[in-house]
Amino acid sequence: MLSVLLLSVAHGPLLANTDGDTGKTPSADKPATKKLKPKQNPGDGARADKGTATKPSPRFDIDEYRVEGADRLPQIDVEAAVYPFLGPGRSAEDVEKARAALEKAYHDRGLQTVGVSIPEQDATRGFVVLKVAENKVGRLRVKGSRYFDLAKIKESAPSLKEGTVPDFKAVTRDIVSLNQWPDRRVTPALRAGVTPGTVDVDLNVEDTYPLHGSYEINNRQSPSTSALRSSIVLHYDNFWQRGDSANVSYQEASLNRKDAMVVSGSYLARTDRDWLNVLLYGVKSWSSVATVGGANVIGPGQVIGARAVITLPAKGDLVHNISLGADYKNFAQTLSLAGGSFSSPVNYVPMVASYGATWKIENALTQLNVAITGGTRGIGSSLQEFDAKRFNATPSFIHLKADLSHTQDLPGGMQLFAKVQGQIADQPLVSSEQFSLGGQDTVRGYLESEALGDYGTAGTLEIRSPDVTPYFQQKLENPMGAPINFNLFNDWRFYVFADAGRAKIIDPLPDQQSRFDLASYGVGTRVRMLNHFNGVFLIGVPLINQQATIVNHPRFSFRFWGEF
Repeated sequence: MLSVLLLSVAHGPLLANTDGDTGKTPSADKPATKKLKPKQNPGDGARADKGTATKPSPRFDIDEYRVEGADRLPQIDVEAAVYPFLGPGRSAEDVEKARAALEKAYHDRGLQTVGVSIPEQDATRGFVVLKVAENKVGRLRVKGSRYFDLAKIKESAPSLKEGTVPDFKAVTRDIVSLNQWPDRRVTPALRAGVTPGTVDVDLNVEDTYPLHGSYEINNRQSPSTSALRSSIVLHYDNFWQRGDSANVSYQEASLNRKDAMVVSGSYLARTDRDWLNVLLYGVKSWSSVATVGGANVIGPGQVIGARAVITLPAKGDLVHNISLGADYKNFAQTLSLAGGSFSSPVNYVPMVASYGATWKIENALTQLNVAITGGTRGIGSSLQEFDAKRFNATPSFIHLKADLSHTQDLPGGMQLFAKVQGQIADQPLVSSEQFSLGGQDTVRGYLESEALGDYGTAGTLEIRSPDVTPYFQQKLENPMGAPINFNLFNDWRFYVFADAGRAKIIDPLPDQQSRFDLASYGVGTRVRMLNHFNGVFLIGVPLINQQATIVNHPRFSFRFWGEF
């Protein structure tokens, strides 16, 4: 073992005599005994003659601590740990404190498997030996994994590599990284190793098959379209045993496909850097939307995009990320009028940067999303084509979109939810970049995207009831033993809400409406059943007329979906 010579009181090269009378260093060659022998201090005999009830602790001088086996802790940290316990008139309690302080210095650095002991020795030599046992990982095993490669799980936990002293701060980072994958949860378990002086580690895995899907039906219709929408989504989250995820979805207007039909897909590729993922996606849409004034707007198009998704270091309870990328957008819009029709297609390549953050503390959850989008001049449609699509629009636009939401637990199990969102822009925007109002995500009681603007804001306030599922708890008889607790519902809350929003147009045409105000209130409920079925049902009462909505005429909206 490596022997480290440390900290003489007189700061001599190796050892110093603390008595200061001879200048000689104590001999290190004196054989150790099986117990600490105290050095007689002046006055000890007098104290003994007094016949006190408690025998005083033996005292001796400690000129130096010699630490053996300190390989993983810097010498300066070892010195700082034992320095307060050097000097004359020390006791066995001081030696124990030095041992505990040195062990704590290891543990504070995350080296939890390190132990420090005091071997039997002669204390009259003027120095004390401390022995460090840096227990290394003997065996690392992965247990319980059915759908994830065992070797790759081991590779993803380098802090627990066999033959290394585990740093539990690094272990925590590795476990957090392993548990970022969906369908898998990894928990480490340590025990004394088969080989003396080692620890064995089991990585216990709980996993599920990484194929998932959902089917949804809702009535999120836009103006002048049929009521029902349906969608199906499938995704697999462990391609190539790398954790890559592929997603495909299909959406349509159930009563009339010409109203809306969308096919989309995405692929999330993980890289060798835990903090970096790459997302590729594409969307192809067919739609037919009739607007006011006798004009039908037909807007088929496609979007292809890529993002670099960067996970930023967590700060306490704050988890956040940024994404950078670009889209290719191509939309072919046709206006059909009484006297004929004309087409105004446009294609362009906007650059996008976004930031997302989630801050979760006890009884509260806050989420923030911010995205800035900028068009690129010279790629795609010309200035004239943009102007034909939208008066005064150009390819070099910029807009900033953001939303902030907060959920707060209240006494009695109630909840308060608030959300604000908005967009600002530097110029008129084509419709695919505008801020939309109306529908279940903004102002309920109105149709989806009933109002569009170049910039605008929207706000939501909800007060939610306590979870009512305990009232439906049942006990089922079990002939094999104790009754089984069963509940059809996983979560069920009711709520009241108030929504409002405003959108405005930059550079409106003559006689064109330039401002749209929406406001509503209502009641609703959200429910989750049997771990696989979800529903949202609400009635919203609009307070302001819009093109397809009459004031004080309640509108029923719903979403219902099952997932596996």
